[in-house]
Amino acid sequence: MGTSARQIENRFSKEHITFIQSGAEAGGELFAFEVRVPTDMVSPPPHLHAGEEERMEVLEGEMTLQTDGRQRVLRPGDSYVVEPGVAHTWQNTGAGALRFRAEFSPAGNMKSFFETYCGLAKEGRSDEKGQPPLLQVAASLPLWGMYLAGPPIVAQRLLMTTLRPIARLRGFRPRYQRFEQDAQRPPATESSAPPPCLATGAGYVRAGKDVSHK
Repeated sequence: MGTSARQIENRFSKEHITFIQSGAEAGGELFAFEVRVPTDMVSPPPHLHAGEEERMEVLEGEMTLQTDGRQRVLRPGDSYVVEPGVAHTWQNTGAGALRFRAEFSPAGNMKSFFETYCGLAKEGRSDEKGQPPLLQVAASLPLWGMYLAGPPIVAQRLLMTTLRPIARLRGFRPRYQRFEQDAQRPPATESSAPPPCLATGAGYVRAGKDVSHK
C-alpha cells in the first residue's frame, strides 16, 4: 500500500474511501483506492470520464453496475472496466456492506475530485446527496474531466464555460490545498476556500470497457 494511504468519507453519500496509490506515486499512470458503502448509500449520478478508464473489482458484497444501457451484477472476484466516454453508475444491491477496489488509468486528476467531493461534504457545502454545488463543478470541470450522462457534453461544456467566471467571482476554485495531502502537486494550484454552499446542482463526466470475471 502506497504512502498516500488514508481514509476520507462523504457523510451524505456514505462513501468511505481509502487511498491505496496516488498518481504521484505511480508516475501518473494509475490512481487506486478502495470504497466501502452500506446498503443505504446514495449512488452517484450516471456520469462519464473523458480521459481515464475506470476498473472496479468487488472485494466484498454485491454491486450492480449500470453501463451501456445494461445492468451487471458483480460479486467478489468480479471486475469490470469502464472505458473513457461511457456513462455509468453503480449501487450496493447486496444484503450487507459493499467493498470494492477502483483504479483510474491514467490517474488524471481523479484524486483531486474525491478530495474536493469529500472535503466539501465534511464542511457541509454539498447538497443532500453529497454532490458539490453547480458553481464548483463549473470551476473544476476542466480539471476533473467528468460529465453527466446527459445533456450532451457540448451543452454541458457551454454551460460550465458560461458559469466559470461567475464561479470564480463567488470564490470557487478548481481545487483546494487544504483538501489535498500529496507533497507534490501540479503547478497553478489554487487554494482559497470555497464560499458558502450553493447546492443547486452537480456534475460529472467519462467512458467504458467489457466485463471480465475472474
